[in-house]
Amino acid sequence: MKPFEQRYAPDEIQATWFRRGSAIAALDGALRVTYRDASLDWLLDAAPKVSIVVREGERHVLSYEAFVEVTSAGPRVSIARIEPGPPKHSLRATVGRLLVSLGRLDRVGFRRS
Repeated sequence: MKPFEQRYAPDEIQATWFRRGSAIAALDGALRVTYRDASLDWLLDAAPKVSIVVREGERHVLSYEAFVEVTSAGPRVSIARIEPGPPKHSLRATVGRLLVSLGRLDRVGFRRS
């Protein structure tokens, strides 16, 4: 996925799922970014939330996958540049896992004959 720009109005919350390594840069105005580690979702409201303000010209990179709420931190519309994180697995890793899986299937079939 390519980087894109998004507008955020005051008092309007937009929520989106972001991968680990995704970046949010404030191009015009300040943004309030709120999220928590997705692996702690089973704790419901007891899981601690991270809430930061990204000021104009600053960039914040997510350290883990999360459902992120973004809103304008000021009285005017803010514009952000969203850079999606890297894919979960590289093509090389995916092919390697596929070959290992096929090798296991072949050995299972060989034992049964």
